[in-house]
Amino acid sequence: MSNVPETVSIKCHHPGCEETDVTECFLPDNETNIPDEYYCSKHTQSHGYCYGCGQFWGGVESFDFASCLGGIEGLCENCSDALKSEFGEDDYEDDYEDDYDYGL
Repeated sequence: MSNVPETVSIKCHHPGCEETDVTECFLPDNETNIPDEYYCSKHTQSHGYCYGCGQFWGGVESFDFASCLGGIEGLCENCSDALKSEFGEDDYEDDYEDDYDYGL
C-alpha cells in the first residue's frame, strides 16, 4: 500500500458532465479564495462564468454577446483583451484617427 495520499478530482458541476479539467468559478459577492462552483471550459459560459478567470460575467452585454461585439466567446472583456494583446491583435492604436495636418 502506498503512503502517497489519494488526490480528489473535482468534476464539472454541470449536470451529467464528468470532466475534471475545470475552472474555479467565483460569484461577485465571494470575498474568499474558495470557489463557488467548478465548470469545464465547455460549460463555464452557459453558467455565466468566464473560462479564463472564473469570474461571473453573466448578464453583461460584452460577455453574453462577445462574438458579435468583437470579443472572444466565453471570455470576459479583460481576458479577451489580454489574449488579443498577447497575440498582437491589439488594435487600440487603429481606433484613433487623426486628421490634423500638423504642417508636415
